[in-house]
Amino acid sequence: MPTSDAPRLLRVLHIEDSELDHELMVTQMRRAGLTVHTRRVETAAQFDAALAEGDGDPPWDIVLSDYSLPGFSGLVALEMLKARGGLTPFIIVSGEIGEDTAVEAMRNGAADYLLKNNLARLVPAMLHDDLEAPHATLGGCAIQRFDAAQVDDLLEQIDQVVSHRRVGQWSNQEL
Repeated sequence: MPTSDAPRLLRVLHIEDSELDHELMVTQMRRAGLTVHTRRVETAAQFDAALAEGDGDPPWDIVLSDYSLPGFSGLVALEMLKARGGLTPFIIVSGEIGEDTAVEAMRNGAADYLLKNNLARLVPAMLHDDLEAPHATLGGCAIQRFDAAQVDDLLEQIDQVVSHRRVGQWSNQEL
């Protein structure tokens, strides 16, 4: 009979074209004490098949994705996940990603982005996103995730408030 102290198995779907990078991330997860089952895929077809496999019990707990792969990308994978109605947290882990690209990924629904040269953040990001998955509850309250349109609306409202305040400040300074 399993005890409540038994480690929870995390099923990690990893989109990565480098076996070495995959092994480095798995090692990082295990060093942090996680019990993980990983599956590495490299193509859109492999990713789609893995998502179909994960539709049953148990589903994938998290998707980690390189940003740029030959003939495939993290953003395309994120769109594929969203098109299937996927609620699985999606983290982009990349060797290089610009700030604009990271913002675009977050607006499109990525839970986080990490640089491969800073894998110390990998497990904390995974555990944070596991707790905040859209189907999760925290203290009995459902946690809401915003889709890209909602985020865009919120950002537009923030921009309007900031612009309004600036105009108001300038007007007051001119008086």
